[in-house]
Amino acid sequence: MTPGALVADDPLTLILSFLSGAIFAVAKGFLWTYVLWGLYVLVMGLKRARDEGTLSPFTRALGIPILVAGYALDFAVNVAVLTPAFLELPRETTVTARLKRHKNADDWRGRISRWVAAHLLDPFDPDGRHI
Repeated sequence: MTPGALVADDPLTLILSFLSGAIFAVAKGFLWTYVLWGLYVLVMGLKRARDEGTLSPFTRALGIPILVAGYALDFAVNVAVLTPAFLELPRETTVTARLKRHKNADDWRGRISRWVAAHLLDPFDPDGRHI
């Protein structure tokens, strides 16, 4: 073995491995959440066009796979990202449903839910109140 070589059971190697895995997991969670938000904004645009009667059948057909992918990612983010972030197991299938449940709570989960609603979701919902 060469001097300075790291061994798998070296404490520094284990710590660095753990930290790099944790950083990667957090970064992946942020990326999934960001993509979910982008899909949400896109779907709300489709909803707005539908409500205004300007959504063509072709555009509707193009939007269906986006809606399905968005719902699947919504479920994944709710389970994989919000479970550790909110320190609780999910009772519902979507991020929106979980945020609605916490919206009126007078705790840190309620504050997060209200902030997400005010800054990321409600402005893009055609009704102005997603949460």
